[in-house]
Amino acid sequence: MFDSIGRGFRLIWASIKMGWHDKRLMVPSIITVMANIFFAILLFLQAKTQFGGKSEVATKMMHQGQSLFQQGANGAHGLTGMPGMAGLNGAMDPTGMGSMMSQDNAMAVTGILCVWWLTNRFLEGVTTALVYSHLTEGKGSGRFGAAASAVFTSLPAIIMLGLVTLIAKRIAGWLRGKQGAGGMFGFGFSFLAGIIEVFWTLAGHMILPAIVIEGTSFWGAMKRADRIAQGNLLTIGVGEVGVDVICKITSAVVYAVGVGGFGLAYYAQMSLTSPAMMITGVIWAALVLVITALSIYIRSAFYTCLYVWAITAEEVEEALRAEIAPPAPLAAALAGR
Repeated sequence: MFDSIGRGFRLIWASIKMGWHDKRLMVPSIITVMANIFFAILLFLQAKTQFGGKSEVATKMMHQGQSLFQQGANGAHGLTGMPGMAGLNGAMDPTGMGSMMSQDNAMAVTGILCVWWLTNRFLEGVTTALVYSHLTEGKGSGRFGAAASAVFTSLPAIIMLGLVTLIAKRIAGWLRGKQGAGGMFGFGFSFLAGIIEVFWTLAGHMILPAIVIEGTSFWGAMKRADRIAQGNLLTIGVGEVGVDVICKITSAVVYAVGVGGFGLAYYAQMSLTSPAMMITGVIWAALVLVITALSIYIRSAFYTCLYVWAITAEEVEEALRAEIAPPAPLAAALAGR
């Protein structure tokens, strides 16, 4: 556990240094955060316009928007799909908000959420392409326009990835909703749901680079990811580098400190509009934006490093694969392993 956390910190530091030396690598993640804010505001305005005085409905939709914003930090923005958007009781769950709005408004909200998700995945793909160019061709080799063009041509495969991810998440949610300890082959339903979520999370992180880097279809990327898994082309498990754990804990701490601090100030009847409180709020908001953008970038860099390492190892005989050095950030994380 502690070794994993230590490797995670080393990879994070190496990824930050890589981004500092080639600042374009972090641009898509910064744009992602700005886009998340824009879509959250748009979603709130849509709810407020539709429901007017029914502030509790608008508040519920804004909370769902905030949960989507946090997916950018937890990955989710990662590639786990649309857990906050399309999971049970999520913003796109037809059993949730659907009965509380008109058909036209439901379509508008669904459209906003779909464009939001697609924007995040598009920018994640651009980050993947830029990091790949940096790792394989050197600093400054990646071009934002070329990376965006490559991702744009891969949008059908990315959309298919999202649809399959939605189905996998729905199945996992359905299994978790089952009561009782029984399940298939004696396994509990919650256990089976966990297997689906873990498998698809790991598979998805290999599928997106295959789609973006190699320009393959969704099914071609699925086969590519399967060859990487079946061929033992990665000599480490994802859990051996605790990047996800560190990002989630750091984000949670930053959110909790801010919310707790403002809650305490409100309880103490301090003026939230005082200069000191407003400056504190701006600093906290800036810290949230930085942490969120870094989390998105670091996850993309990590999984792109894994993919580059796997396809490099694939080019040599199996007996020589242990001698293939991982990309620099991953090598820094595994130093002394």
